[in-house]
Amino acid sequence: MKWQTPRSYLRERPDSAYAAGSWTMVLFASGGSLAIAAVVGILVTTWMTGRITRMNPAAIFISLLFWSWLWGVWGALLAVPITGMIKVMCQHVEEFEPLAEMLSE
Repeated sequence: MKWQTPRSYLRERPDSAYAAGSWTMVLFASGGSLAIAAVVGILVTTWMTGRITRMNPAAIFISLLFWSWLWGVWGALLAVPITGMIKVMCQHVEEFEPLAEMLSE
């Protein structure tokens, strides 16, 4: 079998290079998939996490941004548990009850 570059392969077999029929359909399908993943990842996951932990979705989103900026991927993974612990601690300390109220629903 002769090795070919992608460009020569496309020149010899233009119809079999992609199954969608046109590059615009390929880009449209890829963009649609990316948009759906972004909406689910940003909005739906944040809303569901807020419902489970009884925390404000905006507070969860801001905590995700902050902890991701501070610690990267590990901060993103630990953002909700850390913020939940901060909320519980604030509920038990009288001076920080306004902060706990702000983090609550």
